[in-house]
Amino acid sequence: MKDTPYEEQNNKKVSKIKTFTVPLTSLEIKQNNNNNFDVESKPSKKRVLAQAFKFHSERSFQQAEKYYRYYIDQGGKDPGVFSNYGIILKDLGNLQEAELYTRKAIELKPEFSNAHCNLGLIMISLGRLKEAELSTRKAIELNPEFTIAHANLGGILKNLGRLKEAELSTRKALELNPQLSTSHALLGEILKDLGQYQEAELCIRKAIDINPRFANAYSNLSLILKDLGEYQEAELSIRKAIDINPNYAVYYSNLGNILKNLGQFNDAEKCYLRAIELKPDFVDAAWNLYLLSNNINQAEERLKQCLIIDKSYIKAELHLSALKLYQGDKSIFKKLLDSNYSDHPIIRTIKWALSFPKLPKIFFQRRSFYDALIDQSIKERPFYEFGVYKGHSFKYLIKTFKKGYGFDTFEGLPEKWNDFEKGAFSTKGIIPKIDGGIFISGLFENTLPKFFSESRPVASIINFDADLYSSTLCALNYSKSIIDKDTILIFDEFIIHPNWEKDEYKALNKFCAENNLSYEVLGVSYITYQTAVKLIGI
Repeated sequence: MKDTPYEEQNNKKVSKIKTFTVPLTSLEIKQNNNNNFDVESKPSKKRVLAQAFKFHSERSFQQAEKYYRYYIDQGGKDPGVFSNYGIILKDLGNLQEAELYTRKAIELKPEFSNAHCNLGLIMISLGRLKEAELSTRKAIELNPEFTIAHANLGGILKNLGRLKEAELSTRKALELNPQLSTSHALLGEILKDLGQYQEAELCIRKAIDINPRFANAYSNLSLILKDLGEYQEAELSIRKAIDINPNYAVYYSNLGNILKNLGQFNDAEKCYLRAIELKPDFVDAAWNLYLLSNNINQAEERLKQCLIIDKSYIKAELHLSALKLYQGDKSIFKKLLDSNYSDHPIIRTIKWALSFPKLPKIFFQRRSFYDALIDQSIKERPFYEFGVYKGHSFKYLIKTFKKGYGFDTFEGLPEKWNDFEKGAFSTKGIIPKIDGGIFISGLFENTLPKFFSESRPVASIINFDADLYSSTLCALNYSKSIIDKDTILIFDEFIIHPNWEKDEYKALNKFCAENNLSYEVLGVSYITYQTAVKLIGI
């Protein structure tokens, strides 16, 4: 039902938690306009605090740090100073000291909600999310209307994978302050992860309404639109993010992913290269560049580049093991067999490929895969597709065959499949309008008996993209009458994905076993997960 591989890196997961820093704690001092004294002249504590607060509010962190430390070294005990100093140290990257001084502020004033909230921020930076949650919840306990703490808690809970709780916290922040653009954007991300794409889109558009220069919001909106198949709109949105921040590598990588889906492969490649130019250690962009490979040598070179950037980038090593095997080198594959990755889906796929007398032909791009199969097909015949979604592959195939039959519920998956919930890949009942296409809407078990009760033309190609074992087996059983020795069967999710042996692979093997058939593998793609076969004995 979809035309993009799982392993494309869209940077959908936000690794950096969106947080708000608590405003500086006001210090009970009179501001002093004389900014030219040296701390060595032993100024009064009030003058020191005035300068510290001034420099801090102006984001002159190095200067502010000098005055805060002087005050503390002189025996000052104001908890606000310790809290503000902790913020300075955090912003300067001195996280251990930041934690120490923020905890001192809490020790001096246990009910100090700002300090508890700031300690939560420090815990986030240290990667201690559970402790960050506890500190932030303590801030809320002390001040239930603490908007920033609710907002930060939403980000923490999202990164802990507790999406429903994250949604509640973020909605509370927005209830207290509806103008928090970052919280609207965060809520959009949470809802997207919950599969609520339409509401997620509305939330992120609200963030943009509040802050039209919010580059990350445009970027996240593009990811939602891409997942909805609205590629042109997604391109416009990510280009807006780039206009606002033209030096952020992630945006170029995400633009490349969108352009790839639009079939603009050369422009997509340029985007990935630009992303790597901006961030030479950007391994996800290097991986996406690999996904555009056209041949085995280019693919090998790009996988090696991934491993130069990050030698522990395991999926690059796994894919490289497959490529080297095709070149007669089993060394990486054997090493992985003796590792913790011996049961990885890619290793299991390679074992399956090795079970044939000759390794199946390997392909890289979806279109080159289709083109090779089209060349082997009987073009005068129509094609059939089980699992149409928005018709991307259907549109490509109809250019050659002129007539095609498409079957789908157009309401999404009828049951959960891998990480995709029931209803995923829904078009909300909208059936694509494609010249030459005849579409039959409904569950296969309801529509196929009636459709195949009449004689139907033998197929050139049948594209099985129903994902599920039950749906694929149903489609195979009813389509037996349109398959002969020349019909090419394409399975869109046959290999690589986590449970591949339980879905389309299992359906084909059961169908063959029940009908005394076998199959010849015409080609596979480790990038798109596709496999093409012809049946033997049909």
